[in-house]
Amino acid sequence: MHQYVELHLHTCYSFLEGASQPDELILRALELGYPALAITDHDGLHGAMEFAQACRAFGIQPITGAEMTLISGEHITLIAESREGYANLSRLITATYMESPRSDPRLDPALLPLHSAGLICLSGCRKSEIAAAIDRGDIAAAEAVAERFRTWFGAENYFLELQHNLVYGDTPRCRALAEIGRRLAIPVVATGNVHYHVRERHRLQDAMVAIKHRSTLDGSHRERRPNSEFFLRTPEEMAERFSEIPDAVANTLVIAERAADFDLTKDL
Repeated sequence: MHQYVELHLHTCYSFLEGASQPDELILRALELGYPALAITDHDGLHGAMEFAQACRAFGIQPITGAEMTLISGEHITLIAESREGYANLSRLITATYMESPRSDPRLDPALLPLHSAGLICLSGCRKSEIAAAIDRGDIAAAEAVAERFRTWFGAENYFLELQHNLVYGDTPRCRALAEIGRRLAIPVVATGNVHYHVRERHRLQDAMVAIKHRSTLDGSHRERRPNSEFFLRTPEEMAERFSEIPDAVANTLVIAERAADFDLTKDL
């Protein structure tokens, strides 16, 4: 029996992006046998307490984090491992909103090494700096990005994030990230970039993105998700999808175990 923990998940508190309520995602995770589940909404912790309380009520370990948008527009995923990590994540989010237009929060990456203690950093989704370098064929630049973030967060706190949602380019990107990880001795971790709890909910997510961009469904085609694959998957599906890189699935449990020491419902 395979085990997996989703570490990149958006609830409805990723406003006009996440198409499922926290309890819908948690109940689905319970059905799938997840021992833990993370919340990583965009640039905020708006739903973190509600999520943590619901997880505890249903017997699942909550993991608190956020997906941050950098000044460049690129993304990273941050997970709190401790009270200090949660405090630092809160400081980074506060700085993001203090220094950005209200509708466009962006984090100055220069702040990351100043507030990295207690945080686990995943390299980010398709919109990350390292993914962009790989997609343009610049492996040297991708390795430089990985080494920079590893220096900022520490070798044990930086993971290369692999996502495969059957989007064009996912397979070579995941293979390139895994190869960079082998060369630089950086661990990899699989995530699903979840935006809804079941596949059918993608229709609502499409409509929400269209509203966000003040457009029609047809007019927002480029902004919407490229397919309906961004739902919470079974551990078996994730193991099959990353069968070439089994460490990526195993490391989700490693991170979940490390994050178990922090409980937002008790440690705030």
